[in-house]
Amino acid sequence: MSALFPSLPSLPASPDPKAGLYIHSCDDKVSKIDIPSNCLAFQTGEALQLITGGLFRAIPHLVRGPRGVGNSRVARNTLAVFMQPDVDEVIEKNTGMTFGSFANKAVESHS
Repeated sequence: MSALFPSLPSLPASPDPKAGLYIHSCDDKVSKIDIPSNCLAFQTGEALQLITGGLFRAIPHLVRGPRGVGNSRVARNTLAVFMQPDVDEVIEKNTGMTFGSFANKAVESHS
């Protein structure tokens, strides 16, 4: 790293072992997923499941933040990048549903 952006120290382990990424498996078991610091993970969503006719499955997931541990100041840094089709792209051939209408329904269901 350059002097403009000094490296920040990393903790060897989370101060809260229950914090992190959890997924729901096919049998509805909730499991904590630990991604090594030198790895990259991909989470597939419902739009990809529809486009592929179920060949790729959406992964229901949740993230639990760390609980306060003493007076320590700990940050969790995550970069989420969403890749999606154009809004007019048909993602479900049987119904003709476009990604735009799918996205609108998703937003409405969380409002």
